[in-house]
Amino acid sequence: MRHVSEPVRSLKLKLMLLPTIAGLLSLSIIVGYASGDLWPAKRLPMHRPRLIPGAPFSVVAAAINRDHDTPEADTTDVANDTDPLTNYKSAIHLLRQNYYGAVIDKKKTQQLTYEAIRGLLASLKDQFTSFLDPDEWSQMQATTKGDFEGIGALLLQEGSDVKVVRPIEGSPAEKAGVKADDIIVTVDGRQARGKNINDVVKFIKGKRGSKVNLGLLRGKTTLNLAIMRARVEPPIVRHWMEDDKNKIGHIVLSEFNEKSIEQMDVAFSDLERQGMKALVFDLRYNPGGLLETAIDVASVFIPADENRELQNTVVFIHEGTGQEKRMTLRPLEHTHKHVPMVVLVNDNSASASEIVSGAIKDYGVATLIGERTFGKGRVQTLYPLDDGSALRLTTALYFPPKHHDLNFKRDEDGNRIPGTGGIVPDIEMKQSPKWKSEDFSDKVNDTQLQKAVQFLRDRVNGLNVAQATQDVLKTH
Repeated sequence: MRHVSEPVRSLKLKLMLLPTIAGLLSLSIIVGYASGDLWPAKRLPMHRPRLIPGAPFSVVAAAINRDHDTPEADTTDVANDTDPLTNYKSAIHLLRQNYYGAVIDKKKTQQLTYEAIRGLLASLKDQFTSFLDPDEWSQMQATTKGDFEGIGALLLQEGSDVKVVRPIEGSPAEKAGVKADDIIVTVDGRQARGKNINDVVKFIKGKRGSKVNLGLLRGKTTLNLAIMRARVEPPIVRHWMEDDKNKIGHIVLSEFNEKSIEQMDVAFSDLERQGMKALVFDLRYNPGGLLETAIDVASVFIPADENRELQNTVVFIHEGTGQEKRMTLRPLEHTHKHVPMVVLVNDNSASASEIVSGAIKDYGVATLIGERTFGKGRVQTLYPLDDGSALRLTTALYFPPKHHDLNFKRDEDGNRIPGTGGIVPDIEMKQSPKWKSEDFSDKVNDTQLQKAVQFLRDRVNGLNVAQATQDVLKTH
């Protein structure tokens, strides 16, 4: 069993060009992708959920076409006990027999069924509970796996256009010359403008070794690029020495997936080789991922028995039954030196990011700088269905080690009320409006990073946490 977290739709939507992954998980639990993120491995011995069969069509037809001369019995109690699936099958039968319009064939019936499930779940007004069709489900699995076959680009829906956020480093898209902010106009001659991002992704996906031709709009210039699809492993972790003089390292973790810990070990080892004395750990714009990975990442930074009152707790999972599970720190294969650290967070740090930043704050092993996090403290369970689709259902809440509720408040329609819930940083710091989201190369306009580096310079040069905090605040 795998625990996953996934990004919500109110976060900036970014879709990797992912392949279909063969084989479905029997069960996945989500904490974070504040979408598809968003819990502990082998947590519950559950069997694969299946659709419950309703009455056969022969029974439905008999009920619909009964002799009208037959006296009708009192059906009040029967109606109350009717399996809802029987009504659904009756409705489909009536559409097939009587609807004047589109032919309700097998493909159309599947489409109607998917829309019916989406409508059913939407009525709950819970943006984390949703239906994933086979393409969406396979994309989520590939995202958490950490590699895929495709061209390797991050895309964003912007109005009626699908725009490139950036090509993945070393990917076929980057090698072919795809640039950030390119607008996808055509895919193999098919019109892409005006299309939904999911449709454009379907156009672009394909097997390794096959070609796809993209028509792009770059400013006022149009160009065509032929791109050979390949296996892509996105760099989930990026790192560099932010301040070589004071030996302040910088690690950016963009997602919690199966590759994260392996890539973090490489980053740590490289920075330690360079003599790292302090660290900026950047979780801004990280929408979440696997709970398993979140527990491992927290275990990198929080020493065992750091606070005996917290009993090595990373997170509590509180189920609807009232039962609560405590997830604790784990021993890791690789250990790293503990140095003064700042964790950068913002409004788009969600779910698994909040598990890690919440645990780090509760244990006091680092200073959080930035903005209040997203506030997703709800757990989702993924239930694969027999046709390759899946349900994502909210099934529990989670709490940081000190057991405070971080869920955002909702309005009457279930929408998030900004400024509620989340993890509040130790030093709250608004970002400069001049800084472009996730442009970590722009040091001049990254106010939050500047304050993090100032804080860590103070720490490296002998100031304690309180003194370094005051120094940052007085210059804000």
